[in-house]
Amino acid sequence: MTITKSGPILTQEEIDTFWRDGYLLIRGVLTKKEAKHFASLILDLLPRDLSIPDHWKAFDGRFKPFYTIGNQTFDGPEFIPLYQNERLYHVMAQLLQHSQLLVRDGSVAITMRNDTPHESDLSQDLHIDPAVPEDVDDFLFTPEEVEIGGCYYFTDVEPGGGGIHVVPGGHRIVEEEAGAVPRGRQLHDKWRNIPHLKSVEVTGQAGDFVLTHHLMPHAASHNRRPEARVVQFFRYSRDDQPWGSSDRPGDRSADRYYNDLQTAAMTSLGRKLLGVDSW
Repeated sequence: MTITKSGPILTQEEIDTFWRDGYLLIRGVLTKKEAKHFASLILDLLPRDLSIPDHWKAFDGRFKPFYTIGNQTFDGPEFIPLYQNERLYHVMAQLLQHSQLLVRDGSVAITMRNDTPHESDLSQDLHIDPAVPEDVDDFLFTPEEVEIGGCYYFTDVEPGGGGIHVVPGGHRIVEEEAGAVPRGRQLHDKWRNIPHLKSVEVTGQAGDFVLTHHLMPHAASHNRRPEARVVQFFRYSRDDQPWGSSDRPGDRSADRYYNDLQTAAMTSLGRKLLGVDSW
């Protein structure tokens, strides 16, 4: 189901759809012009001679740039507007029923055309990226624990175009399976490989955002089309999230983590979402 209206507030039907299916496509979070701008920023990360840096990840036509070794977050001043998109914030706040949120991730991906035959439509295993650390044995399944992630589509993603794959209702399957046994967080190689579920591709247009529940099994897919797929990932959590964020620096105060150019690009909302100012 998609949102086509310009306002940021979801209808009850849309809210119910997200909690039933575990994902939701939001139309037009960015304009076509904005999406093209951010796609260009990410494509410009590719070296002109296509010599891919050793610290990047690359497989099956899918490139995952890293800002520095071990750091996949792109949060320079040119990317800050994406972290503080007001429409997306209001959607997240409504779904999480909490106005005081934090945002993280910021990783990007470029998926080029790949015609190599494969048995599967997927270029990686179905997996989840939960907020719960891998060394914890059980999920809490509380509202505070839930994160909502997803990605901006900066390019049109047609069928077979490398769209994200999800399992409709998969977050409820994960909860049922994990809650039925001790140490449910440790099932399926810590939920990094979930071979028994079937997924569907989420298509969309440049400027759309794909929302996913943090227990949603998902995977990247092969791109069989000539156009590259360009995306950036974000994860929103409540500020009372019980586990913290493993990839968030311990001190994100403006004078110790962000430089002057980054903070100058932040709105008042952005400063709170990024942990510079307290709520």
